[in-house]
Amino acid sequence: MLQMPPPQSFSVMKKPPASKPTSSPAPKLAASNAMMRRANALAARRKNFATQWKSVVIGLFGIGAVFLALELTRNPASKPLEVASKTNSAGSAVPAQTPQDTTEEAIGPFLVEPDATASTTEKPAFVPSPAQTDPSEPAVPTASELIAKEQPLILSGLDAGREEAILRDEALFYQAMEGKAWAAYRSLLGRSITAELKNISHGNSMARYDAVWRTPALYQAFLRWQVLGRLTAPVISSKIVDRYSGEALKWICFNDAAMEEFMRTVSPKDDATKVLGFIMEAWPNIPEKKEKYYPLVLACAVVFDQEIRIPNPIGSASSGSVVNPMERLLWYVTQNEKGKLAAPVHHSSASDLVWVVCAPVSTSELDWAISKLHMNRKNWGNTYGDVEYLMERAVKGLNPYKEYSFAEILKRGGICGDQSYFSANTARAQGIPAMIFSGETDLGGHAWVGLKYTKDEWTTGVGRIGGVSKGETWNPQTGANITEQEVELWNDRYHKSPATSLSVARHLWLAAFFDETGNSEENAASVRLANQIGRSFTETWQALYRLLEKEMQLTGDPAVPSNLDEWKDFAQSMRREFKANPRMAQLAANAEMEYIFPYGDAGDATRSLLRERRRIERNSGEQKDLIAESLRRQAELIAKRAEPDAQRDISNLYSSGMRRFGGSITGFKMMAEDYFGFCKNDPELARKAARDIELAFKRVIETGTTDWFRAKTESDIYSMICGYYRTAGDEDRATMLEKRYQVLLRRAERGAL
Repeated sequence: MLQMPPPQSFSVMKKPPASKPTSSPAPKLAASNAMMRRANALAARRKNFATQWKSVVIGLFGIGAVFLALELTRNPASKPLEVASKTNSAGSAVPAQTPQDTTEEAIGPFLVEPDATASTTEKPAFVPSPAQTDPSEPAVPTASELIAKEQPLILSGLDAGREEAILRDEALFYQAMEGKAWAAYRSLLGRSITAELKNISHGNSMARYDAVWRTPALYQAFLRWQVLGRLTAPVISSKIVDRYSGEALKWICFNDAAMEEFMRTVSPKDDATKVLGFIMEAWPNIPEKKEKYYPLVLACAVVFDQEIRIPNPIGSASSGSVVNPMERLLWYVTQNEKGKLAAPVHHSSASDLVWVVCAPVSTSELDWAISKLHMNRKNWGNTYGDVEYLMERAVKGLNPYKEYSFAEILKRGGICGDQSYFSANTARAQGIPAMIFSGETDLGGHAWVGLKYTKDEWTTGVGRIGGVSKGETWNPQTGANITEQEVELWNDRYHKSPATSLSVARHLWLAAFFDETGNSEENAASVRLANQIGRSFTETWQALYRLLEKEMQLTGDPAVPSNLDEWKDFAQSMRREFKANPRMAQLAANAEMEYIFPYGDAGDATRSLLRERRRIERNSGEQKDLIAESLRRQAELIAKRAEPDAQRDISNLYSSGMRRFGGSITGFKMMAEDYFGFCKNDPELARKAARDIELAFKRVIETGTTDWFRAKTESDIYSMICGYYRTAGDEDRATMLEKRYQVLLRRAERGAL
């Protein structure tokens, strides 16, 4: 037993006898103070001992209570600590458990006697049957239900930056992650954003929505809503199962710049499942460099959501080889870290890197380009001419290569397709965005290269020759073709401005938010504002086109679009904006054909199309295929009238049009195909069409040259005309023309070799 030590003994000073005061009392006062300090110290020590004893007693009682509680939990029916029987939720009694044996058990300082009547057989724990479960007892709510009941997030003001608001935001994100409640969480974000937007004064200026981007918590929630919508809730739930697997998404969703890059790169047409899967797979491979190489990861994710085949595998690789996405990512990371790239990839955006990582070549070819070619970025276009042109390959189809590799192409030469393959893919190996164009020229088919030869400037002139009407390249992200003119538009000063391009994107994202949340008024305002800010961005015109379609109603008798004047303004404004690049004004032509010409006078449509052809001839240089498209639209309007002389009018339209505008090889072939297509069902008109096409060809195309490329192009058109004569039933004329162009072709072949 603990015993308190006896208090220290001390002597009490007796009161000194009275004496006469002296002139120096300081020694007595010091002694008195010392005695008082000693007495106070002893009193404090006694108090501390009392406190310690009290703590010891309380601790002993606490330990005993714990042991007692444990015993009761283990053996609730023991005596003398008997526990009353319980009832379940249905009101039925639940018998108390009995001890397993009858031996006495010591619980701490307490002795518990076993129940003499208890069974020695252990009974199973009681489990209520479904019939005993109270149906009125509420089910445990799901994460989605809990999030749906949450109050809107605080997204503005001082409170939005407080720790509790930030922690709540993060906790809700993790709750959505762990409970797969992404749809509910995104809905909460939407409700929060909508509530906050009501408190913002918009006005009618160009800065109408600037408060959204300038409010940090609001803008981050807005971007997060966009990203989660782009990925979709089912996709996220299928890929992310815990916090570890969701680390990449968490980083993106709490990083404004990362979300902006994501939204400007990932298209709704991309495979969201594969995109998110690749990002998650890449994340642990670049743990300390994720921010540096995030654009590269995004580029790989959107390019390799579909297989990129290697058509010319080198060495032991099989003919069915495909690019390994992770291997390609890590190859660029490694080379970039070593400083071997002419254009370091961490300085490029994800949208530019799409044109880098897509190279359909093996890793060994990339290594060759790094080790053998040393040239600065601005001069990389010279590699096109480094491959000597091989005429025998052009004329005879000769294949001089042991294997189709960079080394063999450089050694043996090739034609324009080989030159383009070499130049573009070695550029990509160096981190330089590149693309291969193909199109028809006045000398036949041709291939050339587009390069981003500086940080913010594209050229489409590497290996290009004159007379190209419509050059196209394959977009490795979407799989669709884009035109040379669209790439040239990327050099527009507004497109190159980070502030302008981001502002345009923000307004289009905001328009999508208003559209999904049912706010048609703000949707219309944000679309129109985006178009005002980004007049040279085709995306804003596409959004405005969809808006006008949504707002349009047919009214009156005869019925006309309620917004006909807006449609007319749309077409005129778009043509004016893209005066120097009319191919980008294709939507204006669509608007005219669908919503303007059908509701106006036929003469007005004819005059409008004639003015369009004159503008194209004056401003568009080589793009004569656009004139062929204008003629086709006018022919379709004539055909829709279904008047008795409609076919004759179409014939006259093309007969004069081909003589006037048919100087371009591509334009002429398009006009010829359209003209004969309108007339082929009438034998008499079909023969006339074939004859008109032949005469126009001899007048504006045929040269009789011995140049191989031009002669081959003209012979191809002769062959096309022969087919028209045969369809019209004039076999003799077809045979005569065939003999003529075969003679010309043999003569040109001899001259070429």
